[in-house]
Amino acid sequence: MATEQDALDLVAACGENETHRLMLHSENLSEDFFHLRTGVAGAILLKFSNYYLKVALVLQPGQGREGKFGEWVLETNRGREFRVFYDRAAAEAWLVGG
Repeated sequence: MATEQDALDLVAACGENETHRLMLHSENLSEDFFHLRTGVAGAILLKFSNYYLKVALVLQPGQGREGKFGEWVLETNRGREFRVFYDRAAAEAWLVGG
């Protein structure tokens, strides 16, 4: 996933499957997502927010813990609509928890 259109495609798939929950895995995201200066992460997450999706992102252990992206993860995980996890089971529990 690399563009706002990719995000809208996922929004449409969620609508077709009557769900407002989505789990993303880091290997399915473009490298630009992890470089905040590109604006890709913000644009994609804005689409999800506009359509009231609850989204969990599962990163590989150690991935995204440093620099600006790491700071962004800490800030983002305070929210209720989007969170970053390093464990699929924890992400799943959060998604179905409410």
